[in-house]
Amino acid sequence: MIKVVVTGACGFIGSAITEKLISQGYFVEGIDNLDNNLYSKEVKEKRLSNLLNLNNFSFSNLDLATDNLDQSIEGSSYVINEAALPGQVLSWEIFPKYVSANILAVEKLLEKCLKYKVKKVVQASTSSVCGKFAVGNEAIPTNPISPYGITKLAAENLYYALGLNSDLNFAILRYFSVYGPGQRPDMAVHKFLKLIKSKGELNITGDGTQKRDLTFISDVVDATISSMKFEESGQIFNISGGKQYSLNEIVNKCFDVVGAKANINYVKRPKGDQEETFGDNSKARLKLGFDPKVDLILGLQKQLSSMANE
Repeated sequence: MIKVVVTGACGFIGSAITEKLISQGYFVEGIDNLDNNLYSKEVKEKRLSNLLNLNNFSFSNLDLATDNLDQSIEGSSYVINEAALPGQVLSWEIFPKYVSANILAVEKLLEKCLKYKVKKVVQASTSSVCGKFAVGNEAIPTNPISPYGITKLAAENLYYALGLNSDLNFAILRYFSVYGPGQRPDMAVHKFLKLIKSKGELNITGDGTQKRDLTFISDVVDATISSMKFEESGQIFNISGGKQYSLNEIVNKCFDVVGAKANINYVKRPKGDQEETFGDNSKARLKLGFDPKVDLILGLQKQLSSMANE
């Protein structure tokens, strides 16, 4: 049975990838440090509990930056690195933790992947590396405007630096605003749906005209696994839904899906908030067979349904 290591296996995207890989017949070694920097680690522990009920899954509670990874990486054919400390706002406050999770951890992980001759490493990156306007294809300039974006771009550069000096085979995926069932509770769509459902008030940063390209979780999972099997090395792919909405439009779609409205408070925008994201995903379509299938309304309906007990 082919072994795949998924780091950040108890996170939103990592857990979904793990489940899909197991359903496809892979053995998955999950790694996660179960931190609580962005939200309660109980959410991750609940995901872990679900994963431990599956066959062909094992788990190691490890910090990639500081713990011994040899036993986990040895014998692996593939590694998918979903481990990171995300979130632009918090990155201004605890920057050293972002450096550790997003840069030092990557360097150590790649060292072990080279040692044990892993066939392919997939690195989860983000549209945040492109800066204020993440609009266009993978060749647009990278000019991050938050410490989070800076650390993720540094991770991308580590792959290229090591790739030039070794036989490292890798792919980098720039995710654009992933949403859907299991989304982190600190993320906008989850907050919007939960507050509308509970008749709370929404806080919208700025005037709500900033634009986002949203990508549904199952589409992201399919693209990630496809990139794992893609033989050519050193490629960056935009993994984006390919449609753009203002924040105000997203909120209105949430109103429609929930069947209720809520009061909106417009509040000051945080430092490092992107103005516009709109990823050209034609390269991923051509090389990975990427084909986003879930539109925003259906995606919101699926996410709302998954939140029935919240």
